[in-house]
Formats: sequence, C-alpha cells, structure tokens
Amino acid sequence: MTQAMRMKIRTKIIASTVLVVSFSLILSGFFIYDYAKDIIREQSIKDSRTKLAQISFQLKKIQEQVVKTAEYIVSDEEITELISMPTSENIEVDYFRKQAVQEKLRRFVALSNYILNVVIISPDQDIYSNFSGYEEYFHEYLKQDWFVKIKNTRAGYSEPHPFFFISGNRQVFSYALKYRPIGQDSSVESYLVIDIAYSELSNVFMQSAQDFEQIELFTESGALLLVANDTLPESDRSFMADVLHSGLSYMEDDNRIVLTDDVMNQGWKQAALLSKNKLFMKINRVFFFYIIIIISGIIVTLVVMLPIIVNLTKPLIRLTNAMKRVAVGDLNTSVQIRSGDELEILGTGFNRMVEDLRNMMETSVRNEAVKRQMQIDLLMAQINPHFLYNSLNTVIYLSHANRGGEAAEVTQALISILQNTIKTGEGAVRAPLSEEKRIIDKYAVIQQTRYPESFHLVWEVDEVLLSRSVPRMALQPLVENAIIHGIIPSDRETGTITVRAYREVEQLILEVEDDGQGMSVSEDGWKMRVGQGQEPERTRGIGLSNIQERMHTHFGASARLEVYSQLGQGTLVRIRLPWTESDSKPL
Repeated sequence: MTQAMRMKIRTKIIASTVLVVSFSLILSGFFIYDYAKDIIREQSIKDSRTKLAQISFQLKKIQEQVVKTAEYIVSDEEITELISMPTSENIEVDYFRKQAVQEKLRRFVALSNYILNVVIISPDQDIYSNFSGYEEYFHEYLKQDWFVKIKNTRAGYSEPHPFFFISGNRQVFSYALKYRPIGQDSSVESYLVIDIAYSELSNVFMQSAQDFEQIELFTESGALLLVANDTLPESDRSFMADVLHSGLSYMEDDNRIVLTDDVMNQGWKQAALLSKNKLFMKINRVFFFYIIIIISGIIVTLVVMLPIIVNLTKPLIRLTNAMKRVAVGDLNTSVQIRSGDELEILGTGFNRMVEDLRNMMETSVRNEAVKRQMQIDLLMAQINPHFLYNSLNTVIYLSHANRGGEAAEVTQALISILQNTIKTGEGAVRAPLSEEKRIIDKYAVIQQTRYPESFHLVWEVDEVLLSRSVPRMALQPLVENAIIHGIIPSDRETGTITVRAYREVEQLILEVEDDGQGMSVSEDGWKMRVGQGQEPERTRGIGLSNIQERMHTHFGASARLEVYSQLGQGTLVRIRLPWTESDSKPL
C-alpha cells in the first residue's frame, strides 16, 4: 500500500483546505499584485512629473527674476545715459561716471540673493560692473569660451563656469543679453551679462535628485547646465540623450523610464531618469506584505477549521478503529456516534452489521461442529461394520470347522475390542498408543486364528511413547490391510508386520510395514484410489480415507498419511502427527 493510500481522511481534509485557501490567496494575490504594479507605476510616473514641474516652476522663477532684472537695467535711463556719455579727458569725471553706474548696478544686485555680478559692455567696449577695480579681470573674463558661445545670440544662458568673487572662485552660469540702449541712435549693440550663483540651481535640483536615478538640465542651445549624477553609466546617458533629441516627453524600455519637461523659459529642458528596479521596490514591499497576509490567512484558516475538521472526522476515526478490531476477529465491537447526521446512521448500520455477523459466526460454528461430529460418527460407523464383517466371517469359519475353542477365543477378543470402541466425546476419536497396541494385539489373535502361521506381528515402540495420544482405530485398519492385501496374497509362507512409533523433530511418527506382495501404484495413485474407492480396493479405500479424514479433522493440516510400496517388496504406511506436550497424557 502506498503512502498516499495510507493518508488519513483528516490529513486529506486539512491538506485540501490549506491547498484551496493557499491557491485562492495566491491567485488573488497575483491579480492584485499585477493591478497594484500598474497603479504604483502610473502613480510614480505621475509623482515624478509633479516633481519635475515643481523644479521647473522654481527655475522659471529664477529665469523670470533674472530677465526682469535685465529689463530693469536695460531700461534704466540713468544707466543708459551714463554709459552713452563720451569718454572725458578728465579722468576724475570718468571715474565718478563709472562709480555712478557701479552704484546703480549694486542696487540691482542687492534686490536678488542669487545674482552675484552684473557686467555691461558699452558699444565702445568699456566695461561697467558692480565691482570696482575689476576692469582688467572682466576683459579676460569675457574672452572665455562660455561667452564666445553665446555672444552672438540675442539672449541666452551660458554653461556653468568659474567666476572670481570677492575672495575666491565661485561656480556661476551667466545670462547674456545683446541690446541697443533705449534712445540711442547707435548701430553697435551693447552686452549685458548677469552672473547667477550656480548653487541656486543645485539647491533646486538636489531637493528632488534623490527621487531620480539621474536628472539633467539643458539650455536652449543644448548646453548642460546641471547634472545630478556624474557616475551615470554611458548606456543610461545615451538613452536620455535619445529621448531629448526625439522631442518626446516620455519613453521607457525594460529597465528605465525617461521623463522630460520643457515648460521653462528660454528653451530650457530637463530630463529625469527613473530606474524600474527602484520603482518596483515599492511594489515588492507590497508583495512582501501580501505574502505575510497569505501566511496569516492560512494560519487563521487552520485555527478556525481544525476544530471543525476534528469534530467531523472523529466519528469516522472511531468507526475505522472499530472496523479494524472487527477485521482481527473481535466481533464484540460496537461504536457510539451521536453526530445527528449521516455518520450516525452509518455507525448504527455498522453495529447492526457486526451483531448480525456475530450471530452468523456463532451459528456457523455450531453447524460446523455438528457437521464434523456427524462426519466422525459416520467414519466410525464405517470402521465397526468393516471390522465386524471380517471378525464374524472368522467365527463362522471356525464354527464350520468344528473349532469351537478357537471360535470362543476369537469371540472373546472381538468382545474386548468392541468394549474399547464404545466411547463418547473426545475419547471416541483419540486414544493412548498403549490402548491402540492392546486392540491390535487382540485383533492379531483373531487373524492368527483365521490365517494360522501366516504372519508375525512385531512392535518397535519406545515405552515413553505409549502414553502419547493418537487417532483411535488408526493403526488397526493399517494392520488389517497389511494382512489381507499384503501378506495373505503373497507367496510367502510367513510374513512379518512391523508396527513402529518414534519421534522425529516435532512430529510423532507411526508406521505399519509389511513384506507382502506390495503394489506398483505411486503414492499419488494411492491417494486417488482412496478418494475414488474403486471396487477392487474398496475395503482398503474405506480404511485409509477414514484415517486421513480423522487426522485432518483432529490434528490439523500438518498431519498426513504417506504410503510407500513397490511390487514384490512390501508396503510401508506412515502417519505423521504434530508433536504437542498436551498429547503426552492418556485420554
């Protein structure tokens, strides 16, 4: 029987419950996870766009403030007039004129906390700044590449570059405006350069940089104003550049999402890179919590269902145990089930079935006992007429021969034998070996009278075995067969019949051997003859079949009758009985 077949019904129900609950929770979890993944993804993208919009709004305010400051400066008539005045031969006049411009520019710079410097280049290439004494520095400053790149544009922003501010360099980016002074009829344009603290951009970006894998800011000309992550892999940087060049506001592949925003002034654009791995970490946390919910659901289900399953299966277990007891022969078993359902009906039916089976077994045992007793009585009835028939024939023969003394002796031996056979109960089927020996000796007297000097009877029995219990009247028919069918028909003047008894391991062996004419029939043939009762061997068949039947009935299947014979060599009949200590006492 396989392990699966040995699984108890309670285990099957519990396993099925866990399986159904687990499957249901996992299946629903799969759909919820898939649904939640899309929602979280869309919400994350939406949140990222919101963050980009907030950055754009702050940058746009900076742009507007810078542009407004530039407009104020350009439209300031006093500054325009001071810058447009021709150079005086009086150095002092020129000095105070530049001081006046410087003072005006300082006021504009003071209005904003992120404008560091303002430079004006007049049509005649004079340089005015809110810092005094830096004319030589600004001449070199405005020759740098960042200014050269935007010099010819009407207005625009430069890429980040260093600026010497007070006591050291600072990182700035500049807004350059090419204009013609209001009210001046000049074909040569002036330049306004406003240097803006780069930290202002960094502060705006760094607040949201941790929400993105990368965030970049570009000017209208494509100059990179700000990058949050300098160690970004080249493949990610290339992917972001492709999205910017395509003009799309959204693009994704298996691992990344890129969002762009271009609502700022001056053509500024920003691009943000989202990692799907980091994005789905939120989903994975949801999935982890859902796994906990599934396990908790299974535990709660078991806690709730286990008592119910135990109560449902307890009657079945009691019924199963009762059936096992019945299977091993305990017919006094009953089971009490008070469940009020089909199991109670099943238990009542089981009790009724066991009771009916017990009654049937008792009836069957009684009938079998009666049947066996009838068989035994019938077999014994077969022996007595057979023996009487032969004995009375001998008496008749002696009477006709006027041998009255011998007839009386035979009659006395017959009476002694008949007295011994009148037994009831267990004594009718078993007898001590000593009793059987006495009967055979009496029988030999009768046959010696009938067939004088025809045979000798020899006993080879240990005295300790004479008390052993053997089948009653089992050896006498064998001795009779040896005389009638073995010795008498042979050519011998005097034959020998030997009766033996000995122990062989756990068996008691009884043998009757003669040196008569023997037979050419095998043991199997003898058994067939005995069973069929063929006419030439009818009397012999009755005796042997009787012995076989009684041996099997009272000594079990291990008891058997064996016949060994060879034509002209005699016959050996052997009885094998099981050796039991209880048989050592005479009945």
